[in-house]
Amino acid sequence: MPTSKEKTGATRQSRDHAPSPLVPAVDHAARILLYFSKNNRGQANLTEICQALGIYKSRGHAILKTLAAYGFIERNDATKHYSLGPAVLTLSRSLLQHLDLRAIALPHLETLARETGCTALVGIVSEEHFIVIAKRDGGTPLGITIEVGHQFPLTAGAHGKALVAFLPEGERAKILKRKSLYFYGNPENYQKSRLTKELGTCRSQGYALDMGDLQPGIHAAAAPVFTVGDRVTGAVIAVGTFPQKTALSIGEKVHEAARAISQAMGAAMSELFKSFSPGV
Repeated sequence: MPTSKEKTGATRQSRDHAPSPLVPAVDHAARILLYFSKNNRGQANLTEICQALGIYKSRGHAILKTLAAYGFIERNDATKHYSLGPAVLTLSRSLLQHLDLRAIALPHLETLARETGCTALVGIVSEEHFIVIAKRDGGTPLGITIEVGHQFPLTAGAHGKALVAFLPEGERAKILKRKSLYFYGNPENYQKSRLTKELGTCRSQGYALDMGDLQPGIHAAAAPVFTVGDRVTGAVIAVGTFPQKTALSIGEKVHEAARAISQAMGAAMSELFKSFSPGV
C-alpha cells in the first residue's frame, strides 16, 4: 500500500507531467504569483508554496529564484520567506495608467465625435505599435472600421507625426533612422523634407494631419497625449472624410481634447509647444 506521502508525490508528479498545452514552467510561475495574491500573510516559505501548488521543491526553488532575478519575487534571507517583489508594482502601475487613460479619455472622445462627426480614438504607444484602447463614433452614416485593440505601425499617418514630433530628440532620431517609415503610407512615399516641415508645424500647433496619404479619401487629425513628466504615452485621433477646409478646425478640437486628457493624466505641458529641433 502506498503511503500518504507517496500518494502526495504521485499527485504532484501527475500535475507536473500531465499533458497540457501550457508551458509547465510558465504555468508554475504564474500559479506562484497568483498564490501570493491570495495569501493573506503576504509571505510563505518554499515548503508552504510547493505543498499548496503541488510542485516539487527543486522545481519551485528554481522558479522562485528566476522570478526573484527579475524582481517579481523577494526572499528574506533571515526568515527564508518569499513575498511579491517591486516588479509586480511596475506592471500594475503600467496597467492602471492605461486603464486610467481610457476612463479619462472617453468623455472627451464623445464630445470630439459629436462636434466633428468623426470617429474619435485614443491609443497608446507600445514599442513598435500604436494600439487603439477606446473609440467613439460620430453618428454619421459613413463609419470608419477601426476597432478597439487595432494596432497601427507607430509611425503611420497623423498619429505617427504627432507622437514622433514630441518624443525626446534621441528617441526621435532613432526612429527616423529606420528603413521603413509609414508616415505617408507605403514607405516608398516617405519624403524627408516634407516630414521635417510637418513635424515642426505639429510641434508649434499641437496636432498633425493626414489628408488621404494612408488611405485615399480618409483624413485624420491627431494630437499627442502626455502623462506625468510630460512623457508621450499615446494620442487622440479624429478620422473621417472631412474636407480640407475643415481640417484645421478639427485639428484644433483634437488638440484641445488631447490637452485636457494630458492634464488629467498629470502632465504639466508648460514647455511642450515652443522650440523644435527635428533631427531628421
